[in-house]
Amino acid sequence: VAVTAIPAVAISIEFCVLIGIFMSFMLAVPRAGRMLLTEFVVSEDGRIHERLPGDEPCLRMLIFGLEGELFFGSSGNLEQHFRYIEDRVDEGTRVVVLRMKRVRNPDAVGLTLLEGFLERMKPRGVHVVLCGVRPQLFSGMKRGGLAANLGEGEIFLEQPVRQTSTLLAIRHAYELIPDPCPECPRKNGSLRDSDLYYAV
Repeated sequence: VAVTAIPAVAISIEFCVLIGIFMSFMLAVPRAGRMLLTEFVVSEDGRIHERLPGDEPCLRMLIFGLEGELFFGSSGNLEQHFRYIEDRVDEGTRVVVLRMKRVRNPDAVGLTLLEGFLERMKPRGVHVVLCGVRPQLFSGMKRGGLAANLGEGEIFLEQPVRQTSTLLAIRHAYELIPDPCPECPRKNGSLRDSDLYYAV
């Protein structure tokens, strides 16, 4: 208020309006550009939940959820998150599941960063599975050729029933893992696909 009020009195109303627009832009973009990353794990009883201290992630499959605006203002956060995921991927990782249900307003910059991440995963032999993809995001992915490049079998659209796409994606991810890790409850048959459920 002070930044716009002083120029209005000292200079002119027109200049004050320009300053107000500039200040709104400078304050709004960083706030809207916060992209959050959450890691999830599958417990021994099939519960999919946010990873807590002490939870051991699967050695073959990493599950992450992104939340925020997928536009140019979040590019810095998004790049950091993708680098973090890439650092977590090791020689034993087979699949990365990305939950995109809370990703909003994709633009060309955000989709380009996503495409770059997918391209970097391919040479490492890691499948990337997207779930909870909303129609707006899927439309942008199809227009840019990203959906065709990834393969629509690796994309699970948002479902009318909550959390369904996440369960479908994780079941599909398990199909892509021929050699479960030693601690995996699926290895001895104690965990079936029908046992999986999502806990908020």
